[in-house]
Amino acid sequence: MPNVQQVLGEEIRRLAKKEARAAIEDLKEQISAMKKTISEQGKLLKELSKLTNKTASIVLPPEEPKEEIPAEEMKAVRVSPDRIIKWRKKIGVSQTQFAKLLGVSHLSVNHWESGKTEPREAQKQRIVELRDMGKRELKALIIERLGEKFAKRSAKRNPRKGNAEAAEEEK
Repeated sequence: MPNVQQVLGEEIRRLAKKEARAAIEDLKEQISAMKKTISEQGKLLKELSKLTNKTASIVLPPEEPKEEIPAEEMKAVRVSPDRIIKWRKKIGVSQTQFAKLLGVSHLSVNHWESGKTEPREAQKQRIVELRDMGKRELKALIIERLGEKFAKRSAKRNPRKGNAEAAEEEK
């Protein structure tokens, strides 16, 4: 007579395998359908990118090249910690605000001013551009990057006088 426990165990394993195969078959079908959809979308994306590349050159005007300062002039520009502090205070902004104007981290400005690091060439170029801007251009940039509220405050400050003297004048 066969062992009942062994027979029951084998039957349970057989039924479990059968149910697992059925569940896996459903999943396999779903996966193959998803792969087919992804493939079709990839083809469609390639076609669309080809179309947009063709129409983009027709619709959009060609980009104007940016004026860049030659590398020889960049090396001639001395960007020392003292000069960065001087330029930043001249326009009357904090390190954080100066960083926003340049599009860098406030820690970068702090490290430049403390002499721990030196700005990269692209950042030096932005600093030079800020330094060479006129009052109106600078005010427009401050409004754009920092907001209208700050532009009004910095316009009241006299960059030739200290902040304490400017505050006394406002009273």
